[in-house]
Amino acid sequence: MNDKIETETVDLTAGLAKIRSRRWLMWLVIFSYVPGLLISLEMQASSSIMGWLFALWVLLLCIVIGLATVVCCPRCKKPFHTNGPTFLPVRKCVHCGLHLKADKIKK
Repeated sequence: MNDKIETETVDLTAGLAKIRSRRWLMWLVIFSYVPGLLISLEMQASSSIMGWLFALWVLLLCIVIGLATVVCCPRCKKPFHTNGPTFLPVRKCVHCGLHLKADKIKK
């Protein structure tokens, strides 16, 4: 019985770590837009290069949002941030309410 609890704890920890890493990546891409824009303006990039950089950023954003959308909750095995067509980057599972830092909270 103790092995089952340890296995569930390890699965929970690994699943939540995966969710946290995808969230960090998502927020990193979102907040990289303005500094990237300022750097490219400082380098006096042409309009076509600016267009390509923007398209690349949008593509990267779509990929990381997609990764964050499909990541599953380790407890209920449903998408952590997605309920139907709605993507909600909240800190609790939208289905079972598991907190993002449930493995780090001391009981």
